[in-house]
Amino acid sequence: MKQSARGFTLLEVLIAIAIFALLGLGSYRMLHSVLNTDEATRRHELQLREVVRAFAVLEQDLAQAGARPVRDGYADLRPALLGEAEPATLEFTRLGWRNPLGSPRSAWQRVRWQLTGSTLERQYWTVLDQAVDSAPRPQQVLTEVRNLQLRYLDDDGTWLSDWPPSEAGSDPQQRLQQLPRAVEVSFEHPRYGLLTRVLRLPDNPPKQNAAQAPALEGDGPDAGTPDEVPAS
Repeated sequence: MKQSARGFTLLEVLIAIAIFALLGLGSYRMLHSVLNTDEATRRHELQLREVVRAFAVLEQDLAQAGARPVRDGYADLRPALLGEAEPATLEFTRLGWRNPLGSPRSAWQRVRWQLTGSTLERQYWTVLDQAVDSAPRPQQVLTEVRNLQLRYLDDDGTWLSDWPPSEAGSDPQQRLQQLPRAVEVSFEHPRYGLLTRVLRLPDNPPKQNAAQAPALEGDGPDAGTPDEVPAS
């Protein structure tokens, strides 16, 4: 006797649908987790690149620091490197300012690093010896920075919180041109915590008096930092 074909019961269909739904939900959650992990990795990589870039730009600036005092807008002399503890500010003169257009300006550049709010800024002047209306141009280097601290290593191996030291000698010109052996930079980052780098300065930095005419492009090395901080 021939038997008729038997189909799925309603219960079996419901069970099959539930199994496929669970498999689909599990696949979605796995894909979502992978995408979230990939996004977090990209954010981490971007933040790491920004921190590395910030230290690299500062290190490049300090590697070309020179003993060149400047005059402010009131014709008062400012040291070749001026470091203040409160608020933490690092201002100095460097060589190697790029001049791709061949403009009639100096290869020396005055720069200042400081914390503005929670942003680490690199500021620079378009002239060395400034006028009253000479204002620096800010460049944003790194965000979400807290508690910037700077220290300066003198020739005796002592770390100082300000530069130049008050006992730098009786010669005013020597005090104006004196550079530390190294600068220690510390700040707090929300992802990486406390970060500290010790950056060396040139052993024999180039010198120039503020009274001398500024050196034009080609008078010094041109390994320089671009007018704008490179994008990450």
